[in-house]
Amino acid sequence: MKHRIDLHLHTNCSDGLSTPLELLEMVRRRKLAAFAVTDHDTLAGYLELRSLLGEGDPELIPGLELSCRSGNGELHMLAYLFDPDTEPLRVALADFQNKRNERGREMVQKLNEMGIEINYDDVLEVAGSAAVGRPHVAEALYRRKAVASYDDAFRRYISNRGPAYVPKQSFAPAEAITLIHNAGGVTVLAHPMIDGAVDRIEELVALGLDGVEVLHPDHKQNETQKLKEMAARFRLVWTGGSDFHGRGGRCGSVGSEAVPIECLHELKKRASQRQALQKRGSV
Repeated sequence: MKHRIDLHLHTNCSDGLSTPLELLEMVRRRKLAAFAVTDHDTLAGYLELRSLLGEGDPELIPGLELSCRSGNGELHMLAYLFDPDTEPLRVALADFQNKRNERGREMVQKLNEMGIEINYDDVLEVAGSAAVGRPHVAEALYRRKAVASYDDAFRRYISNRGPAYVPKQSFAPAEAITLIHNAGGVTVLAHPMIDGAVDRIEELVALGLDGVEVLHPDHKQNETQKLKEMAARFRLVWTGGSDFHGRGGRCGSVGSEAVPIECLHELKKRASQRQALQKRGSV
């Protein structure tokens, strides 16, 4: 595994179950060469994990998974190799967290109006330090025995067409790409075969997209090959990861996708090219 990497991992700072320390211990056991924490719209997990690294640990890559609007749906944009201390990025993410917390309150209110006994403090207890999201509402409902399971909460109440659903704040794709490029990073379309995101690739390339996530637990073999061919056609870097959340049956385990370290080398090369272009443009 020493030449393998995992560029798509989540902690309990967004919608994963594992703490940053628990995730680091799993990464160590898998003997990965490098990894990226890509929590949804927050750097909290990355920053905590960065402080836990010791000598001989795998390389930690700055990462994020940004929520983006896509017509009537959404797509997810993975970001890598940016400067996590860039002020505009920090401000944008803080604003995002505030709006997501408010969304959580609105979902709880809708559930209350339906006669379901749950309060916002229940959701906050589940979320901890993370920005509130639907997984936290689902878990709170399950703990309250208002639903039969975590998945049941989504099916009955908070799926995209559920009676307690509230649309979340999202970036426009161009906004997300520009934000990350200005912070010195690169952007990669996450799991393109989910929700038809693959159909947006050419449009996103025109906006500055740098890569596509090819290796993912939800991608079939023929879909993986199709994405590799698209990456070559549009001169995109291809990447991959387990999309680990720690929830049974959801995505893969840490290091489960055979992502070669060469993918990281190509990402770094693309980031250097972006940074060089920005320097020339500022002269």
